[in-house]
Amino acid sequence: MTKTATIRIDIKALQQQMVQRYRIHPESFSRAMAALAALGEPVAFSKGGLLQRQGELARHFFWLTQGVARTAFTNSAGREVTLRFAAESEIAGAHEDLLRGEQGLPALSFVVAERPLMAFRFHWQQVRQLEQEGRLPADFLLRIAEYNLHKQAMRAQLGGLPDAREKLAAFRRDYPELEGRITRKSIASYLDVTPQYLSQL
Repeated sequence: MTKTATIRIDIKALQQQMVQRYRIHPESFSRAMAALAALGEPVAFSKGGLLQRQGELARHFFWLTQGVARTAFTNSAGREVTLRFAAESEIAGAHEDLLRGEQGLPALSFVVAERPLMAFRFHWQQVRQLEQEGRLPADFLLRIAEYNLHKQAMRAQLGGLPDAREKLAAFRRDYPELEGRITRKSIASYLDVTPQYLSQL
């Protein structure tokens, strides 16, 4: 369930995280914050709350200030396949689904709160309009998209590893602070192994 929330953030700390993680220039960050300030809606989700539903139009993305979100899809066999995770100062939401939504196509994945989370919710079309009007730095959304594409590449490379232990090691390398914050079931879904098999590693 979505709830409105009051969120206090340390702008200097957030800027440092964004510059390091997304390679966004500090000036671009400041301009983006000024442009986005009026659009972000503070929201909160309980554990298990859906930020985005598979099969529905994706209209929003979420800038996390607290908690962990997971992007995944349910395949034709009814099995969940996890694509990536997002934590504090990261963007939760599937960029590919937002682009599909522009064409009136339903989302292929869902986004769920792995832990209680707080975030700013942004309407994709409003942000796109800012970009088209030149009020949002061109490199801002580009860097975020590149970062999420890198996450997708990490997940794709995982599928090429022959051994589950190697997959687990890759997960720990790519998400070094996440293992203790999410369920073993979600980790197993990301590694494409059963929770029972993961427990033996």
